[in-house]
Amino acid sequence: MLIRFVSLLLLVLLQTGLQGCSLLGAKPEVVDSVPQEKPLPPELIEAYNAGLELLQDEEFDAALIHWQALAEKYAEFPGCWTNLALAQYRLEQFDASLESLNKAVALKQEFCPAYKVLGLVQRELGQFGAAENSYQTALQCDPADVQVHYNLGILYDLYLHDLVKALEQYQLAQGMMTEPDETLAIWIADLERRSTEQVAGEGS
Repeated sequence: MLIRFVSLLLLVLLQTGLQGCSLLGAKPEVVDSVPQEKPLPPELIEAYNAGLELLQDEEFDAALIHWQALAEKYAEFPGCWTNLALAQYRLEQFDASLESLNKAVALKQEFCPAYKVLGLVQRELGQFGAAENSYQTALQCDPADVQVHYNLGILYDLYLHDLVKALEQYQLAQGMMTEPDETLAIWIADLERRSTEQVAGEGS
């Protein structure tokens, strides 16, 4: 069976617009896309950007310490808890990551980036049905999010063994990319072959 690598989640920007900055994109910045009730503290903006850079540079031990301090000082911002959860996830601290995400969602139930990390963490904890629900919630926020379709495809493929749904998610992800992804193309061809063989076997 082909190995599926999880597409690791977006860094979470500190904004009420609830958008993310891709790990593969430009240098992350805090973007304030909608009016705030009050200005963000300059020290929070600076610290937040520094934390994003640690995650982007894969300095996860340092990122963990950084986001722990930031989440404690600015506990009312769900983005702090979500990025802490991402650092914990990358260090395989899945129970702690789930706890941080629960705090993020408790602060703002519609904070979409939390559900993208939540799906990854729940999958690692064997909570496959919950992971599917989290990905679906993330897609309600942004149906065109390639990474969510990609990771949902992996969930269906390797963990829920639903070839039809896995193929659908991989094809959706591939169709949303500006250029075809060679790895996804291999996975799609593999699933198409396996699906055909499965149907043939059921008809025999």
